[in-house]
Amino acid sequence: MSANDRLTRSLPHLQNLIKRDPDAYKEDFKLQYLHFESQFMELTAKPDAWNKSLAENISFVSHVAHCYKEECKGLPQMFIDVLRLYSTVLNNDIRLVIVRALILMRNRGLIECIQLCELFFLRLLQCQDRLLRVTIQTHIINDIKKQNEKHKNHKLNSALQNFMCTIIKESNAIAVKMALDIMIDLYRKNIWNDTKSVNIIASTCFSKITKVQVAALNFFLCNYSAKDDDKNGDSDDDDKLTKKDILLGHRVGKKTQKRKKQTERALKQLEKQQKKKKVEVYDYSALHLLYDAQDFVERLFRQLESSNERFEVKLLHQDLISRLIGLHQLLVLNFYPYLQRYLQPHQRQVTKILLYVAQASHDLIPPDILQSICKTIANNFITERNSGEVMAVGLNTIREICSKCYLAMDQDLLHDLSKYKSYRDKSVSASSRSLIQLFREKNPHLLERKDRGKPTEFQRDLMPLDYGQVNPKSYLEGAEILQENINDQDKQANKDDEDDEQSEEEGWVEVSHSEDDDDEDEDEDEEEEEDKDNDEQENKDKVEVPMTEEERRERAMQISSQRILTQEDFEQLKALEIKKRVQDRRRNRLEQPSLPNGKKRKTISIDTDSDSDAENKTKSEQNSGLISLKDIERVNKKRAHDKESRLATVLAGREGREKFGKWKKEKGRVGTTNKEKLKTKNFQMLKPKLRRKQKRSFRDKQIALRDSLIKDKRLR
Repeated sequence: MSANDRLTRSLPHLQNLIKRDPDAYKEDFKLQYLHFESQFMELTAKPDAWNKSLAENISFVSHVAHCYKEECKGLPQMFIDVLRLYSTVLNNDIRLVIVRALILMRNRGLIECIQLCELFFLRLLQCQDRLLRVTIQTHIINDIKKQNEKHKNHKLNSALQNFMCTIIKESNAIAVKMALDIMIDLYRKNIWNDTKSVNIIASTCFSKITKVQVAALNFFLCNYSAKDDDKNGDSDDDDKLTKKDILLGHRVGKKTQKRKKQTERALKQLEKQQKKKKVEVYDYSALHLLYDAQDFVERLFRQLESSNERFEVKLLHQDLISRLIGLHQLLVLNFYPYLQRYLQPHQRQVTKILLYVAQASHDLIPPDILQSICKTIANNFITERNSGEVMAVGLNTIREICSKCYLAMDQDLLHDLSKYKSYRDKSVSASSRSLIQLFREKNPHLLERKDRGKPTEFQRDLMPLDYGQVNPKSYLEGAEILQENINDQDKQANKDDEDDEQSEEEGWVEVSHSEDDDDEDEDEDEEEEEDKDNDEQENKDKVEVPMTEEERRERAMQISSQRILTQEDFEQLKALEIKKRVQDRRRNRLEQPSLPNGKKRKTISIDTDSDSDAENKTKSEQNSGLISLKDIERVNKKRAHDKESRLATVLAGREGREKFGKWKKEKGRVGTTNKEKLKTKNFQMLKPKLRRKQKRSFRDKQIALRDSLIKDKRLR
């Protein structure tokens, strides 16, 4: 056996020895490197052939190249030249080995990042090899992440972003899609989360490649693609396994101690997985980083109007356009008539389209446009010919539109919709009541007098504005109460100091144990408590003197300009605002106003689920002001046979009988006969039975006899 063969057979051992002491094995490496070069020259003659010995040599040389940088100076260029010349005709396995060798040398700093990216994008992505594409994408993402670990490498990032921008403008669908996926992944990892990256991704929304266009739209909508879900496919399958499934699986089959332990381990594993589950937080910051949101939305809407794509792709366009309009308060007036033609109960995905209408509403839109949409929704959805769910969805949509622009509601339409507060369907009545509650806070004058409710402190300062009118304020509302709290704290602190000084001056006090002294002390304590209560009542009466509007404004402006408010101060102001919404502004708050005939006016109680919905929303949705689909589809409907009603029926049936005994007939009472029971049964239950009992004709009997005889002959 020759020396070359011995070295080739022991390449892993030689590789380990070289990494430990490169100088001692330099001659052995040179000998093996000459053998590698001779084999590598043969690759150009037969590029599509698999050579195991060559693959082992390529891997060996790439692992020890950093130890002999001078000898391996031209090695990366050799690999790059071969891939450029024979990228599509090379054997798949040999090509993958060379690519992994280049990646290894790039991790050791022997190749520049931009040089490797150009090779991968311009040459290798033309190959029909999925494993190769996944390897390239993973390496590029990890490499850029590694370069930005300690600090942002702005020079490298700028060069790579310019290169990605040129790739995106090309017509190679695979290269464009990979460049887009890399940029999206780096944005989600907070590596390339700058304005330049977002606008490069935004340019792909107008790509002629549908797959690229959909990926860019999903990025801005924070819809994670199915590709991301496939990465954790195993964990998803485990999460789908519930506790009930595990227990049912143990119930079937032979009960053994081993199966019992397996079930217990599976339940513990399931509990651990449920604890590890995290709530997904969606990041809508990319919508704020667009250079020109108005121009972007107008181009996107023109593309939507002339698009021949699937309906799902059009829905993505509508969603993104509506979000940008509502977020940046843009004016795209042609968008509303476009959506208006889809507002029909039988329309596919109509709840999403209703959501897009609500998302695209804001105060700067002319009221007549939104009023037209509200009337269309009322005419098509809120009619008694539709089901309760359809009516509730229509009312919820109008409520969400009016919450963003209350000028979209006409007084006559509001009076008609408020009449549904006593509708027989609970979901419709609850939606109507929530609309009434909204206008109690926005503009109670549009409501009928009986629907306005009690006048509150919040309504005193409420000033409905016309279209285009603003009411800026130079002070923080409610800040006047902060001065009162400070004064109360100062008084309490001074009182405590006085008590401490008094106790120090008195020193030791003699204590008597006679009953007379005890009675005198009790009388003195009672007198002191009475005086204290009287003083507190007088102070309270003094504090409750109402301030005028000018005094309140001046005090609030003074406090806002002199103090830096803390988080506790803002919490107090928030509590004050909530109190104003429920507190009656009339002097006698306990008595309800009487009608002319002496009867008291009833107040409608509004049942809404706004608090629970606010808790269920993510923080990002609350901060961005986006509307959730649950707000549109929220239907408060009680099932006909829920747990409470069934339990009440069971308890009612147990009345009048023994606890654990069978039901017994009462004395003197006899059960009904079967003939009597037939009279109360449904005819459809008796129809087959009566049909069998009808008398057959003579002809039918002959046919039946003939068939039976023929059947007997066949059996013999």
